[in-house]
Amino acid sequence: MSSSKIARPDSFRILIIGRANAGKTTILRAVCGAEGEPDVYDQDGKKVCAFVLAICTHAFSQRREHNVEYSLRFPSSPGFVFHDSRGFESGAIEELELVREFIRKKASLGSVTNQLHAIWYCFSADSNRFMTAADKEFFNTIDTGTVPVIAIFTKFDAHDATAFSTLSEQGVPFVEAQRRAPEHAQAQFNQDFLPLIKQLAHPPRAEVCL
Repeated sequence: MSSSKIARPDSFRILIIGRANAGKTTILRAVCGAEGEPDVYDQDGKKVCAFVLAICTHAFSQRREHNVEYSLRFPSSPGFVFHDSRGFESGAIEELELVREFIRKKASLGSVTNQLHAIWYCFSADSNRFMTAADKEFFNTIDTGTVPVIAIFTKFDAHDATAFSTLSEQGVPFVEAQRRAPEHAQAQFNQDFLPLIKQLAHPPRAEVCL
């Protein structure tokens, strides 16, 4: 009786979505243990840019090419291939449709190497707009199928500061308030914010607070 081997890809392909200043590049550098900007490749694997990503992205936009089709790679971590999508705060409908089509195309590929393996959806925890209408549209209308969506809440220390202030106002001593702040912040977040995303049609598979 023969046993078939599970094909393992040489690289892990991730689509990262998030508004400006959500900390996306910081996350990619941390995961890859890299500094500086990633190299950028087109759909054929040809390097198209190796300098500051913001400049590259602007150039792509000027030529009306959408950078979600381009892959980002850090030379120090060839096992990761990233695709970056702008947040949906501007031109939401067009951007959302581009991402929808990208996910549909990549998720349905027969090739384990070229298919999309995960989606990281970044929210900035210190933002006054925790979730926009376009964010809700994504989670309500885009079924990613077998591709898991991980919600990443960046800059979570902003909630720690708020929790510390709340505990201090309740008369908790300074050192004790500092110690309890992270746990208090997480509990408050789980109560006030997580239900907002959990109740949507296609909620994320998991959440990470950074």
